[in-house]
Formats: sequence, C-alpha cells, structure tokens
Amino acid sequence: MTEGEREDGPKGADGMADRLLDRVLKGDLRHRLLALVVFGLLLYGAVIAIDGLVLRPFLGDVLSEPTDLNVYRARAENILAGKVPYVDFQSESPPLIMYLFVIPQLAGGSTQAYQLFFAAFAILTSLTLFLFLRKWDERKAMATALLYLAYPLGLMEFGFGVQDEAVTTLLFVLPLLLLIAQRPGLSGATSCAGVLTKMFNVIVLPWMFLRSRDRARLHIVLAFAGIALLLVLPFIVLYPEHLPSFRYYLLGNPEYPTGGSSISPWHYLGKLGYGLPGWAGVALTLTGVGAATLYSYWKDMTLWQGATLVTVVFFLTYPKVLLVYFMMPAVLLLVWGVEDRRVVLRLTAMLVPLFLSVALTGNGMTPVADEPWVWLLGMALSLAGWALMVQAWWAVRERTPFFERMP
Repeated sequence: MTEGEREDGPKGADGMADRLLDRVLKGDLRHRLLALVVFGLLLYGAVIAIDGLVLRPFLGDVLSEPTDLNVYRARAENILAGKVPYVDFQSESPPLIMYLFVIPQLAGGSTQAYQLFFAAFAILTSLTLFLFLRKWDERKAMATALLYLAYPLGLMEFGFGVQDEAVTTLLFVLPLLLLIAQRPGLSGATSCAGVLTKMFNVIVLPWMFLRSRDRARLHIVLAFAGIALLLVLPFIVLYPEHLPSFRYYLLGNPEYPTGGSSISPWHYLGKLGYGLPGWAGVALTLTGVGAATLYSYWKDMTLWQGATLVTVVFFLTYPKVLLVYFMMPAVLLLVWGVEDRRVVLRLTAMLVPLFLSVALTGNGMTPVADEPWVWLLGMALSLAGWALMVQAWWAVRERTPFFERMP
C-alpha cells in the first residue's frame, strides 16, 4: 500500500490488508487466481449459509423470498418450455439475461442455486479486474479484485438479495477493460452483450466511442452492430409485431412515473405530488449523460475517468434508481480505493442511508406509512447517499487511475 493509504486509515487495518495481499500474491498466476476464487467462495459461501441456515429458518415469517426470484424462475421456465420471450410471454427485460436464468433453473431453481450462480459472476468479475489490471501493478490489481469481492453491497444484493446485477456489473465493466487493453472489437461485442442483458452499457457507449481513435471507433461499431444483427435480426424478421419497447427503463410503468420501485429523490418528489412527467425524466437523464460525456471529452479525461463521471451523473438524473444499481459506480470508483481509503469508506458509508431509504419506503412502493413525512425522510436519506457517492468521486476526480498513467 502507498503512504497515502497509511495516512488515511488505521494502521491495524493497513497491516491486515497488507498481510492478506502478501498471502494471495504468493506463488504463480494460477495460485493467485485460485486465491481469489477461494476468497470469493468463503465470503459468498458464508452469506449463503447464514441466509439458508439462520435467516430463513428463524425469520421466515418476517423475511419473504427475494423479490425478483420468482420472476427469474418464471422466465426461465417459460424458455425451458419452448416459449419465446415477448411473443409467448411478456417481459420488460432484455433477452440475454432471461436465457442466462436457464442455468440456475436447470440446477433446481432453488434460492441457493441462484445465489451460487450470481456469486460465480461476482467472482468472475473479480478475476477479470485482476487479469486486466495486473499488467500495470499486480498488487493494486489484486487489491481492486479483493475490494470488489468484499464490497458489502455486492454481498448483500447478490447473496441475500439474489439480484441479477452480478451479471450486469461484469458486462458493464468488461468493455471498458477491453478498450483499455486495446481490444476495441471485443469491447464493442461485449457492450452489445451488456445492452442485451440489462441496458446499462448504453450509458457509457457514447463516451467509449468519443474517447477512441478512428480505427478503434470503427471496430467498436462493426462489432456491436454485428452481434446485434446476429442475435436480434432473426427475431425482427420472425416476430416484427412483437418487438419490445423497454419503456420500463425510460418512461416506466404507465401507472408509475418511474416504474413503481425506486429510491431516487426524483421518485420521492413524484410521491409528494411534484414528480416529473415521464418524458421530462427521460430528457433530464439524456441531457445529464450527454453533458457529462461532452464535458469529459472537452477536459480530455481518460477512459476510466470519463466513464466514472458519466455514470455518476446518470445516477443523479435517472428517476428509476434501485439500491443494487449502485454497484456500477462502485466498481468504477473502487480502483481509486486501493490508493485512497476515503473512497472505500465513503462508498461503504453511502450504503447506510440508501438502505434505510429502501427499508422506510419499501423500495419506493410499499412505505411503512403513506404519509408525506415518510417520503420526505426517504428523500433525505437518498440525498445523503447521493452526497457520499459524489464525495467519493470528487476526492479523485482529477486523479488518473493507476492503470492509465503514463509509464
């Protein structure tokens, strides 16, 4: 660890982190990858064990099944029965994520099957971060990978919450890593896979295009378009009348301005009677993301710096934000956390008011009481979480990540 790290944090924590890094960095590459896998299995195995052996048996009358799990199962069962998404059954999700659900469903479809499936993606993301970043600094790359595995939001949402953003986060960060590794074609292809999984890659695609050179831009466009045509064109030809609109991600459910569930302050304003119309929410988000993209280009930011700014601005302007979505800005900001503990502390502290906002308002849908004070308090808590996220970014806004520095 750097001297800055030691000044910013307790010496005991530094010593423990150094010892862990020393241990996992022993041996060859195979040993290091195995150490990451074991570390991830220990963390997520503990979460799954606590959930299955303690929380569910003793608090089963209080805790319900993870909210989205039955939706995952139903979609996977429909596909296994030979049904075609958007044609034989309704879904607002992009297609790829639904086909991925088939894997844990074939493994029995239990809560534990899905938890292990998403834990595997969390571990795969950690391995990906290490393998791509080790070229610049192996120790910091390993620290980044370990921080991602240990980040509380991932353990809570992928483990206890059984949320599919474990897949989304990998496909969100992988195109950026591939572009840094000067593989624009693969970056464009995986960006398309990300869009077909959960749409979040759309946020940073314009920035990736602008930040690349002409030849790399061509590779990104051709690869993205090629994968899209290969996977989407057959559906368009066979079922033109069943094309999904994905309005849930833009205008939301017609009965709810932001789709029903959200912990965004914009959503809480709507609950108080001052909400933005759906079109205005879309305009706000597009304007914010567009302005952040152009500002990043004007300031000649690095790829990672610009992607982080654009993502943070998206979270400040998108009306339909859920707690688990904060894994996206977190995975980008954690690379600075290996050199500045304040980033990690703020990203962790951010989760406290955001979680309280979820608990108080029932994810913006089923509050403890449908009273103005509940929505006002939920908004205050959400704003506190926003402030901590922005503070984490602000502390490193002018610093180049260790893997983008000139040698």
